Amino acid sequence: MVNRTPLFTAGGTDVDLADPHFFAGDRFLEVTREARRRHPVAWTNPERDGFWSVTAYRPGREVLRRPDVFTSTRGMRLGAGAAAVAAASGRMLVVSDGADHQRLRPAHARWFSSRALADLAPGLRDTVDRRLRELVDRGEPVDVVADLALPVPSWVLFRMMGVPRQDWDELAALTATGFDDTDPSPAAAAERAAAHSAVFAYFFELLERRRADPGDDIVSTLATADHGGRPLTDEEIVLNCDGLLNGGLETTPHAISGALLAFARHPEQWRRLRAEPGLLDAAIEEILRYTSPPGHAMRTATRDTTLGDASIAGGDRVVVWLPSCNRDEELFAEPDRFLVDRRPNPHVGFGGGPHYCVGAALARLELRCVLESLLGQVAEIREVGEPARQASNFLNGLRRLDVVLEPARTPATPTGPLR
Repeated sequence: MVNRTPLFTAGGTDVDLADPHFFAGDRFLEVTREARRRHPVAWTNPERDGFWSVTAYRPGREVLRRPDVFTSTRGMRLGAGAAAVAAASGRMLVVSDGADHQRLRPAHARWFSSRALADLAPGLRDTVDRRLRELVDRGEPVDVVADLALPVPSWVLFRMMGVPRQDWDELAALTATGFDDTDPSPAAAAERAAAHSAVFAYFFELLERRRADPGDDIVSTLATADHGGRPLTDEEIVLNCDGLLNGGLETTPHAISGALLAFARHPEQWRRLRAEPGLLDAAIEEILRYTSPPGHAMRTATRDTTLGDASIAGGDRVVVWLPSCNRDEELFAEPDRFLVDRRPNPHVGFGGGPHYCVGAALARLELRCVLESLLGQVAEIREVGEPARQASNFLNGLRRLDVVLEPARTPATPTGPLR
């Protein structure tokens, strides 16, 4: 019998990191701060379906960078069904390693290149400007999650994927349902499965249309991708479309809404950025560190190994808690402060290693567009009431955030063209 120590004891016996509802509260950062000090790699939930929790930056980065020892092919998130993981393993980018990953990633990467994003940027900037102008002109509190943070990534991703405008709302709702871990009941699990099935059915149909009439979009690119003489199968294409929806529609909104909350609670940083818009690049990286939208990344040990002081057995699951790694005192001075001029900032908000987020440049572009528009139109961001956090251990962010956007009399100095 493997003796797995140390045990995760930070925060007391009532802490359950596998429970999505734990993350709807405000204890996670406090608990993981204690964990980094007491046991940065610790065995968690020993009485049930145990896993190793990694809360410190250096061991977390090691896990992310060593797919030969810590594989993604057996699942990359807590709570994923074994059958679903087995069906996607080696065929979906996020649960593939080695040769399979090298075959799948290039088919995605062309759409997130500098050239592709440069073509997208003008339309995105105009869309964000118009949307934000509408919100500012209301003169009343707005829920920036529903009214800004969700629509911006939807506009971008659905256009890139060639989804007709009339289908956007339905597809966004299905994606939200499919990745909603709030309710652990069998009925809710069945609803999530049905939502995923509906998404798959939609993209099978869209794929048929794109094969008959290819366009300039991601689905058409995946349909014609050929790596080493092997095209992607229909199942691989649809699985990766589902993965793109999760990555594009479920993480960037948390960065956008988290940014507005950070600036509302740290108004001196908003004033600093308006006075010195040359800090925009640094501010974007700080938003990604401070908000850390991906809650965790899971891997499975391929063999017996050590990580820090822990002896990990082959087959053990290892969960890297990314928001905790991004608050590690060894890497980040005053990690709980939000500082728009923080440098250096080697955060792991996009993961690391071979699975570094393929859409990282797009997420940065979306944040840049939102921030530039805010700098031009908004003098002050004021929080109204308490924000509601999402109940999820996989996505770290807000379900609702009401703010008042005070219009700017004088716009901040332009920062130059989008990159």
